[in-house]
Amino acid sequence: MNNISTQTVPSKGYATIGLKPAILSRLEKSTDEFYPGMFLPSALIIMMNEVKRGYYTVGMNNIKADFSGRYTSLTIRSDVKAWLEENYAKLKDEYAMKYRTSSFTHFAGIFMLNMFESKANSQNYVVKLKEADFEWLASEYEKRKAEYKEKYGVYSFEQFANIFLKKLLEKVNEAKNILTI
Repeated sequence: MNNISTQTVPSKGYATIGLKPAILSRLEKSTDEFYPGMFLPSALIIMMNEVKRGYYTVGMNNIKADFSGRYTSLTIRSDVKAWLEENYAKLKDEYAMKYRTSSFTHFAGIFMLNMFESKANSQNYVVKLKEADFEWLASEYEKRKAEYKEKYGVYSFEQFANIFLKKLLEKVNEAKNILTI
C-alpha cells in the first residue's frame, strides 16, 4: 500500500486556478523580471520552494488589484495549488480585511502578487554586479582568470567578483583595524 499523499509528490498531477487578466499580466511581468525566459507556473514552483526554505516570507504589501474581466485558467502543479490552499486556510481572514478578498481565487491572485513583491523586497539589499558596470573589476577578472580558476575553481565573472570583492573588503577592514590601534 502506498502511504505517499498526492499533495506532497510534485510529479503527481496538475491543477488549475482562475485568475483575472490584469493579475495574470502582472504575474507574467514579474516572472519576466525575476526569472527571464521562464513560464509563470515554473516560477511559482521555485518561489514556493524559496518561501518554504525561508529565503523570504510572503508579506502583506500594499497591492491594488484589478479584478475586472473574465477569468483565465492557469495550470499549475497540484502541490503548488495545495500550498496556496494551505495559505488560504491560514490567512483568509487577514486577506479579507486588508484586500477585501472574498474567494480563494481572489486570495490566490493577491497572494502570488505578494510573493513577487516580497521577493523584490528581499533583494533590495543584494548587490547585483554587471560586468559592464565595473570595468576595473572586469579587467582584474581577465588578469586573474587562470589563477582563480586553479585556486578557487572559479569559472564565471560572478564567482570571481564574489571572491575578489570579499578579499578586498577583508583587506579594507584589516587596514581599518590597524589604523585604529
